[in-house]
Amino acid sequence: MKIPMMVTADYATVDPLTGKLHILGVFRSISAQSFPCKHSRMCLALIIEGEIADSRNPHELSVSLAGEDGQELLSMQGGFELPPHTGGVPPQTNVLLELNDLSFDQPGEYCFYARVNDHEVEDPELEGSTAIQVVQTGNGSE
Repeated sequence: MKIPMMVTADYATVDPLTGKLHILGVFRSISAQSFPCKHSRMCLALIIEGEIADSRNPHELSVSLAGEDGQELLSMQGGFELPPHTGGVPPQTNVLLELNDLSFDQPGEYCFYARVNDHEVEDPELEGSTAIQVVQTGNGSE
């Protein structure tokens, strides 16, 4: 299994009729005038792709967010299954995590990490990451 895509965006949804993933407002930077700051809403969107045998088993996804100092701001995990393999392209599933009122104590780089099936042998293909930069902007009092 692998995670071929992982992005932060303003909004993401999966069309229930077509299964198409719609992502709006992909970003890698958040601006704030003062700290700590809260980002009201973001979506972490992932695509997880497997092999034929992977579609017959339940799997677990672990996601965390850490700052430059390595301190973890959040951690979550949950189960998922890949759709049955019907031949042709490998089975895929979309995972969307809506994160509301995420708090950042200071400017810097923050990185989301994702891992499929933590109990498996270390394999870079089972991991994904994406970074965002949180920057301080002027407060307009100059």
